[in-house]
Amino acid sequence: MVCIVAFIVVLVLSAVSAKYRKLLGRAWGCAWRKVTLRPCDTSFRDDVKNSLLAPLALRAPRMVRPASIAIEVVAWLMVLSLIVSLYLLGRSGLNLFVYGTCDKQNAQACSLAAQACSIDAVEPGFWESIGEGDVFGAFGREFASVGDTIATLPSRLRSWDAADFAAADATYLGGYVEGRPTALDVLDPGCRFCAQLFRNMRDAGFGNTHNVTYLVYPIHSATGDKFANSALIATYLSAVRVFEAERTAAGAGAQARPVETGDWYILEQLFTTQTDDGWSTQDWMNTAPAAEAADRLQQWLGADGYTPAEVQRIVELTTSSQVAASLEHARRVVEDDIRTVSIPSLIAGGGLHAGLVDVDTLRGLG
Repeated sequence: MVCIVAFIVVLVLSAVSAKYRKLLGRAWGCAWRKVTLRPCDTSFRDDVKNSLLAPLALRAPRMVRPASIAIEVVAWLMVLSLIVSLYLLGRSGLNLFVYGTCDKQNAQACSLAAQACSIDAVEPGFWESIGEGDVFGAFGREFASVGDTIATLPSRLRSWDAADFAAADATYLGGYVEGRPTALDVLDPGCRFCAQLFRNMRDAGFGNTHNVTYLVYPIHSATGDKFANSALIATYLSAVRVFEAERTAAGAGAQARPVETGDWYILEQLFTTQTDDGWSTQDWMNTAPAAEAADRLQQWLGADGYTPAEVQRIVELTTSSQVAASLEHARRVVEDDIRTVSIPSLIAGGGLHAGLVDVDTLRGLG
């Protein structure tokens, strides 16, 4: 390992001083033989060690042997540290390209990632597993995670069509307009970046150039939902879509409701309004008791023109098998097909955009 460390040091020194360049060839030859599991050039190896040990041999000859061993140990540690650093750098770069974040376990922990709410891994991290004594599990999950990222890589290189991932009962911001491209927003009702993306789309006029739909994905963690009442809101959004599908099937939808359905009214109230005391409505919803949150959702439906009987039917649908199946389908699409770790994620313009998308970028996708 002394040869490899010496090559790295000589390589750096030769970049700043020509006097070291004559050693670079010998250092590379020794390092290459070591890497290819052949005996190193012992003369170069001994020259390096002797140059380090010569001053010590004059002052304390008895310390030469321990120092020689220490040099070998330090060299091993330096090479191992270099290998680990290169691995972490490569893994982070791969994650950044595939998922838009260098830390797949916690997307928000990566300073290079876009602003987003992280879909954190449920399984324990590498060092957490090591701390628990699960060494084999730690390495197994680490390599499985890298393998999963590599397997996802081809999907990031293809063109994305949002229509391929839209729900069967999808509704659209402002109503569906024939001829416009489809855009799909993966959102969690409790995530503040989802609210900001909604406002950015409004400011960019994105709904005037695209058929914007969504998949609602309440983020789960090991301890439960990441945001209180996200799952509740998701059931109401899905129930409205099921209800509107029933109305359409009965032939009354076109006459009885405007082109924009009540789920979008809920999202607009949630993401763009404030309470009387100045809180954002989303912040209030993230802390409100479930009963009060449900009352507020029903009030919004009434304000959007649904009759009491229609609101009651939507409430009944929140516990239905249709809504449960719709939410489960959305979860499978997000986790198995889109395979994102950042919420929001927007499919538009032929690409997948992880995290918050700014107004100028949204206008460019038109």
